[in-house]
Amino acid sequence: MYSIKKLFLALILLSLPLSAAYTVKNGKVMNAEQVATMSVQEHYGLLLEAVQSENWEAVIQQSTIMVHNFPDSPFYQEAFYFLGLGFFHKEDYDIANQYLSAYLKNQTALQHFREAIELKFQIGEKFCHGYKKHIGGIELLPRWMPAKSEAIEIYDEVINALPNDDLAAKALFGKGKLVLEEDEYTSSIEIFQTLIRRFPKHALAPDAYVEIARVYLIESKEKYPDADFLDLATLNLKKFRQDFPSDDRLGIAENILADMQEVYAKSFYEIAQFYERTKKPHASVLYYSKIVKAFPNTKTAELSKKRLNVLRPSEKINEETIEIGKTQNQEQANAITPVAEPEAPFTSKPASA
Repeated sequence: MYSIKKLFLALILLSLPLSAAYTVKNGKVMNAEQVATMSVQEHYGLLLEAVQSENWEAVIQQSTIMVHNFPDSPFYQEAFYFLGLGFFHKEDYDIANQYLSAYLKNQTALQHFREAIELKFQIGEKFCHGYKKHIGGIELLPRWMPAKSEAIEIYDEVINALPNDDLAAKALFGKGKLVLEEDEYTSSIEIFQTLIRRFPKHALAPDAYVEIARVYLIESKEKYPDADFLDLATLNLKKFRQDFPSDDRLGIAENILADMQEVYAKSFYEIAQFYERTKKPHASVLYYSKIVKAFPNTKTAELSKKRLNVLRPSEKINEETIEIGKTQNQEQANAITPVAEPEAPFTSKPASA
């Protein structure tokens, strides 16, 4: 612990400027560059000129002068916005976010409220895509720290500040993706569903449907393939078709559902193989048959047909010989709960007998 503190102190010392001019004003030691040399109106005029010319160093300098020298000025709070703007354009995103938060703390008459929220959203996007923040939030220290938790906080700020705005839809989508990266599957689905419910016609709503389908696929692979995941994914696709019947992204969701069906079919195929290895052909036929009936379009169904032809050579197994008199969801439910299940345990990776 002591060595970490020493390293932290060394980083601070190494990051300090080697030389700087200081002066005393009103009993305080100040950097000479932060001392006001003219009226607040004149400094504000220089600030606006710097913004117009996109001279971000000058924007930061003039804003800093106003913050340190004119706390009672009507331009004081505005200076925090321009500090955020300047640091944003210098790609110092976490420092920019700090100043924008300071600006937004004033709840009355914010001239740049919308612009500040938009900048915050862009900062959240940068953090979401991997931009780092300063160690300890200190400007002089290196930008080494991941900032995805800050991205989620910023997305929440945007959603709360502009709940019915286009930015809120984008923030919900970004938050859902980040939460999914943290393997918080239920939370991510809820966030994407909130986007769909609040912005049913937004361009990101189809993407939210696709992401929900993707979450169910991940869960079916990482957890035991519960029938609920497949049912929920099927319902999600049904709603997607109803809301966006001609959207190109429907094909992506359909492919994801097909991948899920393959996962479930393979799970039953492993069980069928287990019964075949343990000389219980009747049990294996039950599982092979249910794969063909519940998941007829999977590759595993084709393998199951071949095994059925071997196990029941007197019958040629094809689409015509297998009755499918139930809806797809009912068939899948039957597949998950086989009739007259034999005594072997129901596992996706059976142990050898």
